[in-house]
Amino acid sequence: MQIYNDLTYIKNSSLGLGFFDALHLGHKVVLKNVIHTAKKYNTTSVAIIFKEHPLNFLTNQKVEQILTLEEKIKMFESIGIDNLIILDFNKFSNMKASDYLKNIIIKYFSPIAITTGFNHSFGYKKEGTSEFLRQNSHNYNYTYYEIPPFVINDTLISCSTIRNRIKLGDFVFANNMLGYKFFINGIVIEGDKIARTIGFPSANIEYSEEKIKIPFGVYYVIVEINSKKYNGILNYGYAPTLNNTTNLKTEVHILNFNQNIYGESIKISFVTKIRNQMNFKTKDKLKDQIIRDIAFCNIYQYFIK
Repeated sequence: MQIYNDLTYIKNSSLGLGFFDALHLGHKVVLKNVIHTAKKYNTTSVAIIFKEHPLNFLTNQKVEQILTLEEKIKMFESIGIDNLIILDFNKFSNMKASDYLKNIIIKYFSPIAITTGFNHSFGYKKEGTSEFLRQNSHNYNYTYYEIPPFVINDTLISCSTIRNRIKLGDFVFANNMLGYKFFINGIVIEGDKIARTIGFPSANIEYSEEKIKIPFGVYYVIVEINSKKYNGILNYGYAPTLNNTTNLKTEVHILNFNQNIYGESIKISFVTKIRNQMNFKTKDKLKDQIIRDIAFCNIYQYFIK
């Protein structure tokens, strides 16, 4: 996949438009149509995204990301997009939809086809709707594909719904909408090494500031290290029983694993929440609970894909 951090000329393309902030199931349908259409017309597939969420510029609140830009790029590549254009939203935020279509989309990409989701919009005051693209398709000689709403369990798939579910720790629901397990990446760093004193050594990572935050608690996770996957129990919070500090920690006990991985990058995918964070009176009571948490994971793994 070719990555461009500014506009470039890619003629006669099959073009996909959207922010694609989660690359959830609905987004993937859009991109699969972009790829399918590129093959149909024997041309190249192109997706245009922005470095930051448009709402970061349009509102005073920073949108919490389900995927970092780096994670998103890797996922675009795995989906099979040929060319990814990454633009600065603030450079185009005041352009009228008609100007953006003529001077950006048509000028640089002369698309044979354009695909968007049903609710995609662009241009000043969001004038560039699906209907706008459909009406202009004859003027600029492209075929427009509008992907309809994608619904699971009577609920429309949307990034706002997924964010809300992640903030509730409901990963069964969120993952169904994403089409993959919500994950975080991080470098294993030195911790206080207290957990190993009770027989459950843990790997500590720094939770990216860019990523949406999960609620405090204990989670069943899948840990990927050097392309190998392991079951794990992740604690996100303050570890009140062992050190009772105000230092926020993200630590994972990897089951059936005993290797030195300091400095290595690991991927942690969330399966389900096991319980809320608890303050146990003694280390022995905490140890007993961790044993129960491990038993939960060992049983639950047979019910997941």
